[in-house]
Amino acid sequence: MDAERRAEITGWDAREFSDGFAGLRRLVDRGFSGAVTNGTGWLFVFEGRVVGTAGADLDAFADASGTIYKAPAEVLPVLFAMQERGGEPRAQYYTNDTPLSEADRKLSQGGFTGYVELSENVLSGDYYVTYTAGESMAAAYVGNSRRLETGDDAFELADDEVGIYTVYEVDLNVREIPDSGSAGGATAAEGEAADEDGPDGDATNDDASNDDAAGEEESVEDRSVRDEPAESDVAERGITDGAETADDEPVRDATPDEEPTDGAARGGEQTPREASTRSDEASDPPRERAGEPNGSRPTTDAVEGAEAAAEPDPSTGDASSDAPSAADAADAADASTADPEGDRPDEDVFSEEEQWREQKSIPALDPSEASDPRSGRRPGKADPNPDRSGDAGSAAPDDDRSPEPRSTDRSRSNRSAVSQRGSGSGRGARADEQGGDRVERLRSELEAAEEKRASLAAERDKLATDRDEIAAERDDLESEVERLESELSTLREERDRLKSELSSARDRLPESDRSISPTEARSGTNLFVRYESKGGATLEDAHDGTVDRDALRENLRIEHHTSFETDGLVVDGRPYDEFLEDTIEYGFTRWLVEDLPFEVSGTGNQGVLRDLYDAIPEIDRAEIGGSVSIAIRENGEETREQRSFDLVLRDRMGNPLFVADLNDSRDPTAEGTLESLVENGRDIAESNEPFAAAFAVTESFFEPGALETASDAVGGGLFSRSKRASFVKLSRKQGYHLCLVEARDGGFHMTVPDL
Repeated sequence: MDAERRAEITGWDAREFSDGFAGLRRLVDRGFSGAVTNGTGWLFVFEGRVVGTAGADLDAFADASGTIYKAPAEVLPVLFAMQERGGEPRAQYYTNDTPLSEADRKLSQGGFTGYVELSENVLSGDYYVTYTAGESMAAAYVGNSRRLETGDDAFELADDEVGIYTVYEVDLNVREIPDSGSAGGATAAEGEAADEDGPDGDATNDDASNDDAAGEEESVEDRSVRDEPAESDVAERGITDGAETADDEPVRDATPDEEPTDGAARGGEQTPREASTRSDEASDPPRERAGEPNGSRPTTDAVEGAEAAAEPDPSTGDASSDAPSAADAADAADASTADPEGDRPDEDVFSEEEQWREQKSIPALDPSEASDPRSGRRPGKADPNPDRSGDAGSAAPDDDRSPEPRSTDRSRSNRSAVSQRGSGSGRGARADEQGGDRVERLRSELEAAEEKRASLAAERDKLATDRDEIAAERDDLESEVERLESELSTLREERDRLKSELSSARDRLPESDRSISPTEARSGTNLFVRYESKGGATLEDAHDGTVDRDALRENLRIEHHTSFETDGLVVDGRPYDEFLEDTIEYGFTRWLVEDLPFEVSGTGNQGVLRDLYDAIPEIDRAEIGGSVSIAIRENGEETREQRSFDLVLRDRMGNPLFVADLNDSRDPTAEGTLESLVENGRDIAESNEPFAAAFAVTESFFEPGALETASDAVGGGLFSRSKRASFVKLSRKQGYHLCLVEARDGGFHMTVPDL
């Protein structure tokens, strides 16, 4: 198995198993999707069924023991099974010509089984969409870190990308895990027989099912593994694969708003009249219809070659081996005038055809935008060989059979046979007529190509002018950067000079009579949120969006109240007021009321942070080194205890709204700090309904263990987009937001949740 896939799988949640099939059936239920290994081989499991193997057959697990890995998303085992089994590349498309969403609609309607890979010429990541009988699931690996996205988010990311995507057709071998008494080898043999028999085979998964599966909902096996008619029967009924004939027949282009005319794109429905019409069209001479694309880009040499081809061979009298005989034309006329109601096929025939097409065909998109991935041609690239247009649309043999489905090579063989049969009487005159028509058409296309070239040259000149203008603008910006860097250097020198002067001034100040330690200063201080004028801007106004940040700052004041006299007081060698305003407690409180409301509203996160956002206008005061009373219920009795925090913010009634653990050291915030904060937050939220959020603030950084603890507390995804961001849920309506804040460069920045 691919090493990268193996590394990804072994990173999933794992558990051990033993006792072979019996052990697997105990652990792998209908809801399980993931991978199983016995140490050497692998099973890929989707909704409890084996959809693929790697390195071993299913019977190798009959008595084995090993490891079960649960996939983080159901799409992954299906995608890995398809990649390991190996599919046949059916078509390539360029997203600017054929959007992925258009291809998805056609593939889903056509009941396709396989997957789409968008990775070529894409820098942002790799994108995949799997299909099982038309049912699709999406996965994306985004960025250098290969972040996994699935579901609608993954498909939307892929649909927005620009690049080349390839459609792979894959036949999945879906099997149940046998009972402990069943022979694993028999099950595996049945699966292999189903693969070898193909659409004609009699070995189906119905033979491997047991009574326990009866009555269940339609499964992946039911959707993707079906009985199919033999290819020979399909050919006799004139069934053609829309995706395969897109490159071989001169059909008109399909637009995004118009369904292609082939049977595959219309879900396999075909009336007897349509079957007769198809037979008539297949018997027409291999000439081009006006206005239809032929997949070639004409050149002067191509036109001259076509003129030469139109001249008769003086040695044989033949003009072209491509012209059909008169007998073939008569047969085609008889077929077109036949009574469509006279020989109507049995409806069961077309029912089987629909089932076959629903499983095997790739719905036709825009033939002009598709490329054969086996030929290496890119979407939108023209074939320089003008003779190719003469092959497109060649008639079927005289037994009215269409080319076998999904066999482009066989279709080309049929065209060669028709050309050989058409070398009889009367083809010289018709070849002259065809050659003349082709020359005129190629000349017309050459003129159109020259006009296109002139248009592109004009566009090239315009882009060159734009490039020169951008280069000039770049030079101006470089000059501006140099000027600003010079000003910055000057400002830094001025800052250093002022710091030196301030230090000298402090040295000249008289020594204070009283001094206390920083711990004493903090423990005896409370902060209050007040306003210069009650008629000015308030937190309620900021919450309602009626005032801006500057208006609020001008009217809002952070006052302090202490349990000691502050006049002449020195803390750590500095006046008390200067010390207080430089503390992390004071700075965080001011940021919480002055800046956070506008950061939340400015980024449109009022909804996901509703509890936190609505509680900010209720803040009345902040206690430095405060405590919160919580209720503990044990054995039917209630007791209360106090929990201490670095900062507690309360409303006018004294109810705790926010708590914060602050780290102003250079050491990172450890895992234990987050564990304590999460547990205390739960107890506070259960005892105090107004409680809205718990903050962990650091001037350093958070250790990985701390981030994992926070992730586990909010349900395994700090960055997931849910109704409430980073929310620790206690009940359906109760919980609190867990926020991680970094203090750096003189400011505070919320990193979790990411605004």
